[in-house]
Amino acid sequence: MSERYRKIRVLVETSQRAFRGIVHQPVTPDNQRFSDYINTYPHAFLSLSDVQVTERGQHSRAGDKQDFIAISVSAITYITVTEEE
Repeated sequence: MSERYRKIRVLVETSQRAFRGIVHQPVTPDNQRFSDYINTYPHAFLSLSDVQVTERGQHSRAGDKQDFIAISVSAITYITVTEEE
């Protein structure tokens, strides 16, 4: 990714799965906060890269790894930033 994006490591939960991965947030002139970016997210799917998938509530257990996953925004029940890279 170019410098036009910030890499933000997140934990995303749906009703059945948890996803740990990276969101590539566009850098804006006003240096938009991640929470504002998510609250105004215009797409139906949130894209994550470098993703680990586990059953919800089992975050310490190793799960499937995927290079890329798109999660339906309407299915997200919880999202938090775990680290900015």
